Amino acid sequence: MKLGVIYLSSNKEDTKFEEKTRTDLLSKVGDLPIVSVTQKPISLGNNICVGEKGASGFNYCKQVLIACKNSTTDFVISAESDCLYSPDYFDFVPDRSDVPYRNTNIYVQKYGQDFFCKKTMSTFSQVVGREFYIKILEELFKGQPEWSTELKNFPKEIHRSLFGEFETFETEFPCISFKTGRGMRKHSNSNEIPVYNLPYWGDTKSLKEKYL
Repeated sequence: MKLGVIYLSSNKEDTKFEEKTRTDLLSKVGDLPIVSVTQKPISLGNNICVGEKGASGFNYCKQVLIACKNSTTDFVISAESDCLYSPDYFDFVPDRSDVPYRNTNIYVQKYGQDFFCKKTMSTFSQVVGREFYIKILEELFKGQPEWSTELKNFPKEIHRSLFGEFETFETEFPCISFKTGRGMRKHSNSNEIPVYNLPYWGDTKSLKEKYL
């Protein structure tokens, strides 16, 4: 099965921060093709710039749909501009193409904190069958505007869920999401147990200082 990466950004983060996370991403993906859909032009794989539409869950999903439609692989591996990924994240191959697979080894650095907290699962670390993803998103977008900054938590506002079921997998090393205060949300649901050192990544305060 062919794997490819879809990279999403609203380009609201600090430019140097996004450059650092992209450099790290490129060191991990190997020969996997990348389709990047961003709101400002960048140099990463096949870049599609949609213009400055604003940060919202709706616009994120629309960018995902554009990325999927411009990819040719069987599965798409999600990558976001405010995240760091473990090398083995890009090795996972799902058994099924009709259900999303979400990584359970993920952590979030909450805004203003030097430690990280465990998170259950998230769109930032998942692998999905490309055609299945397109089908789900096209159904959700029926009757909706082209872009929207009002629908922050889409598709909850239309009383729908993005996916009805999930399969899970677990990478050997964690994948990480930074909450810098510049993105759509300053905080993210997670447990409240501080973690000061992560396998592969090391000291969390030093990691934050390196990238932020």
